[in-house]
Amino acid sequence: MEEAATGAAVNLRVIINPHAANGRALRWWPKLEPLLSRRHHLQCTVSLNPADMRREIAKAKHEGADGILLAGGDGTVHEALPAIGETDMPFGVLPVGRGNDFARNVGIPLHLRRACALPSSPSCALIDLPFVNGAPFGSIACVGFDAVVNRLAHGRRGCVGGRMGYMICVVKALRLFRPFEIDMRLDGVRWAGRVMMVAVANGPCYGGGMRIAPSASVSDGRLTVCIVRETSKRELLAQFPRVFRGTHVSHPNVIVRDARTVHIVAPAGGEVFADGEPCGILPVECRIGARRLRVLMPDTGAFCGPEKTALS
Repeated sequence: MEEAATGAAVNLRVIINPHAANGRALRWWPKLEPLLSRRHHLQCTVSLNPADMRREIAKAKHEGADGILLAGGDGTVHEALPAIGETDMPFGVLPVGRGNDFARNVGIPLHLRRACALPSSPSCALIDLPFVNGAPFGSIACVGFDAVVNRLAHGRRGCVGGRMGYMICVVKALRLFRPFEIDMRLDGVRWAGRVMMVAVANGPCYGGGMRIAPSASVSDGRLTVCIVRETSKRELLAQFPRVFRGTHVSHPNVIVRDARTVHIVAPAGGEVFADGEPCGILPVECRIGARRLRVLMPDTGAFCGPEKTALS
C-alpha cells in the first residue's frame, strides 16, 4: 500500500447536485464546507443537470484541479462517471443521496462529518470501472423484478428514500411483475431459464444497503452475478428480508456466479437499470476490464477495502 506524502492542501472542485435526495446536498453544504476548507482549497459549483456536471468535471481538469468532490448520491456518481473516466480525475463522494450505495460499497463513511475527514494529502482507493452496454456504472446493473422496482422508485423522486422507499416500491412491483425467460452467457458459458431477476454487481449493496451480492468487490476485476430463478411472489416476499443480511444466496433458487463479461437476452425485452438509473432495454452486455478509477478516501483509521495509492 502506497501512501501520499505529507504536503500542502489539494485543490478540490466540489460539484453539488441540487436534486439529490430532494435538495439535501444544498441544505447540508453550509455545514460541510467549513469541515473541508480547514484542509483544502475548495471551489464549489451547483450543477444544473448531468450534462452540466460532466462539463464542470472537464473544466476542473483543464483548470488544474487536483480532484473532484461530488455532493450527491448514487445517481450523481452514475452521471459523473463518463467524465470521471474520460479525464481520469480522482474523485470523492459526500453521500447526501437517498441510497448512497456507491459510498457504502467503496468504504466511504455515510456519516457526513466522517466523510469530510479528507487528509491534507489524501490517498485514493483503486476501484474497477464496469460498463453496461458501453456506459460506465458504479455498483449494480439489474434486469427483471429489480428493474421494475427501480422504475417505480424513479416515479417517487422527492418521496422517502433509502431502504424504506425501496421496500414500498417492492410491494408495488409485486403486483406488476411476471417472471420471464432469459438466455445468458457468462464469459461465454450459456445459462438459460425463467427468472425473477438478474443483478450484475461490482459491489455488494444496492437499494439503501441491501446486500444482493455479498461476495462482490469493487476491486477484484470481476462482476458478481446474482440470478434469482422463477419462484412464487409469496416466496419472493418472504425471502426478501434476507437480502439485507446477504443470506438469501443460500436459497435453492438463487445462483451466484463470477464473470468478466455478461450477455443477457430476453424475448420479452424489459428495462435495464444501473445505479438506480435507466440504461436502455434488453439485450444487455455488462463487462469489466483493466480500467480503474481513483476514489478519494477519508481518514477513517484502519482501512480494509480496495488497494490504496497516492493522489499524485
